[in-house]
Amino acid sequence: MLLTFFIVVVFAGTMLTAAAKDATSMTIPNWISLAVIAGFIIVTPFIWAGWGVLSQHLLVGLTFFAVGFAMFAFGWLGGGDAKLMAATALWWQWDDAAIYVIYTTFLGGILALLLVFGRKYIPERLLTAQWAHHLFRDEKKMPYGLALAGGALLTLPKSDIFLRSVGF
Repeated sequence: MLLTFFIVVVFAGTMLTAAAKDATSMTIPNWISLAVIAGFIIVTPFIWAGWGVLSQHLLVGLTFFAVGFAMFAFGWLGGGDAKLMAATALWWQWDDAAIYVIYTTFLGGILALLLVFGRKYIPERLLTAQWAHHLFRDEKKMPYGLALAGGALLTLPKSDIFLRSVGF
């Protein structure tokens, strides 16, 4: 039970912090991705399922790192988003990763629609906060960390790592 609490606090806390930072500043600090990785390293011995499972987690993380790096190189994703995506992917096995991609893509689409409509229809005078102005007036940026964090939070309860922490 303590392990499950630790996972929820560390994982959810870092994801919510990443979402808040990205929404308000269009950046995700490196320490957030490092905290996600550190949480995985701390949890791994307690849910140990063998070298095969660990190698799958590492392969998923490396795959997402390579994909995120390519997306960053093409300008499709920010650097903080790419790092957060790779760090989060360490927590997943392939089945979990597929769920994460589906949730994140869906939430990213909703976020894009909200930003398009908000940028078109929210009057400038209502955007008094600096973060709101950046969010709805910077038409070249999208805080995709919101979708990444949301996808991660929706994936976590179904993930192998979480289910093993609660005894399934």
